Amino acid sequence: MRRNAHQLSPLAATLSGQVSVDLSAISDNVKALKKRAKAPFFMAVVKGNAYGHGLVEVARTAIEAGAHWLGTAQLSEAIELRKAGITEPILSWLYLASQTSDTIREALENSIDVSLGSVHQLEVLAGIAKDLGRPAVVHLELDSGLSRGGARKEDWAALVARARQAELEGTLRVRGVWTHLAWADVPAHPGNAAAVAGFEDAVSAAREAGLTPELRHVSSSANILERPEFHFDMVRAGLAIYGLAPADHLDPADFGLRPALSVTAPLVMVKKVPAGTGVSYEHQAITYEPRYLGLIPLGYADGIPKGISGRSVVNIAGRRVPVIGKVCMDQFMVDLGPDATGIDVGNTAVLFGDPAEGAASADDWGAAIGSHGDEIINRIAPRLPRAYRSSAYQCPDYQEPAAAGQGNVA
Repeated sequence: MRRNAHQLSPLAATLSGQVSVDLSAISDNVKALKKRAKAPFFMAVVKGNAYGHGLVEVARTAIEAGAHWLGTAQLSEAIELRKAGITEPILSWLYLASQTSDTIREALENSIDVSLGSVHQLEVLAGIAKDLGRPAVVHLELDSGLSRGGARKEDWAALVARARQAELEGTLRVRGVWTHLAWADVPAHPGNAAAVAGFEDAVSAAREAGLTPELRHVSSSANILERPEFHFDMVRAGLAIYGLAPADHLDPADFGLRPALSVTAPLVMVKKVPAGTGVSYEHQAITYEPRYLGLIPLGYADGIPKGISGRSVVNIAGRRVPVIGKVCMDQFMVDLGPDATGIDVGNTAVLFGDPAEGAASADDWGAAIGSHGDEIINRIAPRLPRAYRSSAYQCPDYQEPAAAGQGNVA
């Protein structure tokens, strides 16, 4: 399909590889996911520089496509979005209260909602809010089994009681209650239903304490696609808006989603070698017959995992060719086969991208190293320039499966 590049980095012509981000894919993915969501509010999660796609660019695209909220892990990312002129609601959830009071203050000054999972965090937030003369707007987080952020069930009563007291003091406003599921990437796991039941109990306890949260949110990408009964008031879409599989058994294409990111590099050398030639460090690959080898100027310094050798393929001139030999710091080799006719120095090598265009996917590369596509896209180095493009591709009308659930959990 034809695509028009725009906003190309001035360094793109001088560096060895490039990350291309199709903002049309981001937009279409958001729209497709919104059609599935039973919740009235939709959050686009843009943490980690929007999973390596570009924080501000993706945030703006998601909002234009209909996202109501943005989610970041770190406060600095949320503040960057505000400095870029984005005014939509933002929730940020990862900070060390005792050491980042200046950053927390800046976040509150910029009307950024923050997660709250302990009485200690509450006291820090309340103190800063009192100095500012405005309440901190928070979402109380329940630890429903992940043992990560949030308050455990045993500590929940104390947290909601103190939160209500802070509301009466004018230093806090509880806008939401939320959790993240330990089995979020396995939607059918019985642990999810048990965790959601515990979450409902926590919401009830918060209301009994006098709190009136407007937003209950539990579901991330996989549960958006498969568990509509968990959608509540807001869903949080991460991987799926980037066109990656949020669970091993889910194919993004089945839901009208496509990858937004591709990584390319020029083929900088082609050479013919005889049988018995060792390739790269330690000669972990040795040719068994005369072969042509190609050299790609990207390596583990660019985020290319060493584990792809012999397990992943690269698309060059319409041919899928395997990676051969150990990945080096700045380069790796591909096996072009016994006949390299039609492949020339200067051809573009597509490491991964949209399978509909013949490329391997980031999910394919993730599977090759025993991981997932999200690790692949997040490890691509910042030194590779990002180019943002749009395409003529339009998201097909999505038809809700007949077996879908019946609305929100009350």
